[in-house]
Amino acid sequence: MLRFGSPIRVAPGLDQLKAVASRVTIVTAGENALIIDAGAKGSTPIVLWGLEALGFAPEQVAVIAVTHHHPDHTGGLPRLSQATGARIAAHRLDAGVIAGTEPRPDPYQNEFVAGVTRPIVRALYGEGVEVDTPLEDGEVLPFEEEVRVVHTPGHTPGSTCYYIPSMGAVVVGDAMQRRFGRLGPAAEKVTADNRMARESLERLLPLDFHTICFSHYPPLTENAHRELERLVESVAAAESR
Repeated sequence: MLRFGSPIRVAPGLDQLKAVASRVTIVTAGENALIIDAGAKGSTPIVLWGLEALGFAPEQVAVIAVTHHHPDHTGGLPRLSQATGARIAAHRLDAGVIAGTEPRPDPYQNEFVAGVTRPIVRALYGEGVEVDTPLEDGEVLPFEEEVRVVHTPGHTPGSTCYYIPSMGAVVVGDAMQRRFGRLGPAAEKVTADNRMARESLERLLPLDFHTICFSHYPPLTENAHRELERLVESVAAAESR
């Protein structure tokens, strides 16, 4: 039986964990590990257990990279940062929210829902964590394996995907979803700019990949690029009507 937090192998050197409220992705290369996202508050013990199961100690984590500032991805960041001592990397447009030096917006776009959830969301964000490495589109993370930054704004201003060429994989955070087995754009109800989020998907088309890792759905490991092409085509057709 799969234990909560057990590593889910996507490809050699690429695993995911079911943490609190979202999935955490772990990339390993040599004696170092890269963690993408930190899950919500309470996720750190799960992530550390997953690292141990993969044969890695906390101090072997070189970088924790964040896909975007929402608290289900960053709530666990303070404790995970303390436990590993790793550098924190995130797009510069989300860095201030992660650090707590800029206002922390409620993900819900409906004003009534946001009004109800705002106190809860503020608590879920927790303590701010300084971003050591503010990222820009096209940069490569300071890690042994090439992991390239692809800025896909819309879900949040700094929403970022991470492309791993050698594995033919892209980690998309919430830039896409896969409900009922069908690829779709970011969830509209919790996306800051839906039109921009849909347009940003075109930035992934030039990349050579066959696998997509999501934050809330099992990975897509076959024909992922073709499915993205179909999605972009369908979005373009719908917006041209």
